[in-house]
Amino acid sequence: MCKVLLVDDDAGLREALEAALASRGHDVASAQDGLAALRAAIDRKPEVIVSDVNMPYLEGPDAVRILKALPRFRDVPVIFMSGTDLPATSLAEATLRKPVIVERLVDLLERIARTATSRRTRSPQRPPIVNNANEERWDSALAAASLAPPLGTECAVRICRGIELMHAQAARIGRLRRSGVDTEESERLYERLVDSVASLLQYLPTEASTRSRHSR
Repeated sequence: MCKVLLVDDDAGLREALEAALASRGHDVASAQDGLAALRAAIDRKPEVIVSDVNMPYLEGPDAVRILKALPRFRDVPVIFMSGTDLPATSLAEATLRKPVIVERLVDLLERIARTATSRRTRSPQRPPIVNNANEERWDSALAAASLAPPLGTECAVRICRGIELMHAQAARIGRLRRSGVDTEESERLYERLVDSVASLLQYLPTEASTRSRHSR
């Protein structure tokens, strides 16, 4: 049994897959789009994410890319679902072509979850060491636009800036470690940056919804 976040804008498919996974003993939370997935991930801390690719507000790969910028989600395995063939991506462990065969999804999810659990047991958690903010094609301007189209909102811009600062601080920690310098204080600052970005992600759907109402 594992904690699963299931994301799809097709309510019928989402409910069917949620019921199938729950019947196998998995703890399933669902979200109807990419923005809702960000909040659900922060709240539920899933062990596996199963996400549609093409969705309103924020597409699946964009939502996953934002979550994986946070270290608490960096090693969470992802399964993408799509009605078309998808190119290989390091964002996901596997892809499934729609219509999804439930038995195949269940078997794939359980195999990936077992592998992820074994990997976490062997590898202690430490802040990631990255070279720059362009990892996984990170582009702060594009990310702000995808978080809150078409121009980005104050919250979206702050999230992107926070992630840039996280990348910069992680790179700084890496340099200090290689020089043999104690990094305890630097790591505490890094964790505060992580917590700040995570908090902003929780408010993003509310801000986007408010903006949508005001634009009508």
